[in-house]
Amino acid sequence: MDSRERVKITLNHKIPDRAPIDFGSTRTSGITTIAYNRLIKEINSNKEPNALPRMYDMVQQLAYPQSEILKLFNVDFIDAGQAFYESEDFWKEFVLNNGSKCLIPSWFNVLKDKNGNVIIQNDDGIILGKMPKSSLYVDQIYWVYGNSEKIPEKIDPSDFDKDVWAYTTPPPGSIDLFDKKQAELFKNSINKLYENTDYAIVLRFGGNLVESGFSIRGMENYLCDLYLDQSGVNRFLDTLMDDYVKKLNRVLELVADKISVIMFADDMGSELGPFFPQEIYRKYFKKRHSQMWSIVHEKSDCKVFLHTCGSVSELLPDLIDAGLDILNPVQISAKNMDPEILKKNYGKDLIFWGGCCDTREILPKASPEKIKEHVRQNMKILGKDGGLVFNQIHNIQPEVPPSNILALFEAAHLYGKY
Repeated sequence: MDSRERVKITLNHKIPDRAPIDFGSTRTSGITTIAYNRLIKEINSNKEPNALPRMYDMVQQLAYPQSEILKLFNVDFIDAGQAFYESEDFWKEFVLNNGSKCLIPSWFNVLKDKNGNVIIQNDDGIILGKMPKSSLYVDQIYWVYGNSEKIPEKIDPSDFDKDVWAYTTPPPGSIDLFDKKQAELFKNSINKLYENTDYAIVLRFGGNLVESGFSIRGMENYLCDLYLDQSGVNRFLDTLMDDYVKKLNRVLELVADKISVIMFADDMGSELGPFFPQEIYRKYFKKRHSQMWSIVHEKSDCKVFLHTCGSVSELLPDLIDAGLDILNPVQISAKNMDPEILKKNYGKDLIFWGGCCDTREILPKASPEKIKEHVRQNMKILGKDGGLVFNQIHNIQPEVPPSNILALFEAAHLYGKY
């Protein structure tokens, strides 16, 4: 069974030969570049790697897993972003905070101040993000509507590009699909990736409704806006949706037959519960999620993937009703996210993409043997009768020992067979 066949069977709630494996096909299921460099060094022993890893996500410091690692771990998925900018001219060298090296997109305006802090600024000179010398991640420090008393009456869509997440978005998200030349690049690059590999392709779309509010308005402001400024929130969301609907239709027009999964993202939960009650989700977000996800289902055979961290079990019935197919990262350590209950209540409707290994306590701190047993238990529960894509819970962080990462994927092979 090849990867695409295995993935198709799994995503249609049937039983394949083994659970499909993901490693880095999304910005929430991969590995930080420091951890990746340590892993490569462990695997290659004293040998120099063939090439520096490409750190495509500057904020979270994530690397694209290279082809030899995807093959080593028998990975079944690939990020559509890996189809773009293969030329070394599009990359420049960058030194990480632990002294190891990688490549980053050459168009990023990345500077270091006199104290060694990394500064990210856009083409207008606005400082969008900062990574202190002592840190391992970039912090957003500019919110375009953050100091406004309320959401502006007139919203300029170009304002949505003025946050560090938007500025550092790698292809295909940063490609203008309505420019003939760029649209051709988009289509041809993904076609090439499809024809030259056997991976199921995951395309990162975003479609953020909650997180865009956090990035543009600031988290506290936006959560207050949901209660205090109904007209402003709807005006803001309608502006987003005008853009999302056009882009989503264009994506499907160009490459619907080449991709298996379209990724949406909207963090809606803390460790203890959703950021807002069901009535707020229904009031603002459900109809808009439903509109986007209906477009995917009506115009393609792709499955809708939603990344939302935390305790979101209260929202799952509405998300399913809106058209959700796949839940990620399945944060089983959060309140009311017990894997047995999730599988029992929602296993017929949802594919669980993740949930196999806790990345906060188990993966960085436990022994390889304990990690394998932890993975075995979770895969047995979430993978019963199919419906599971193997992945850890969110990205692998810098402090995770290479031996534990190897144990994680060894367990995937040991316990993923049906």
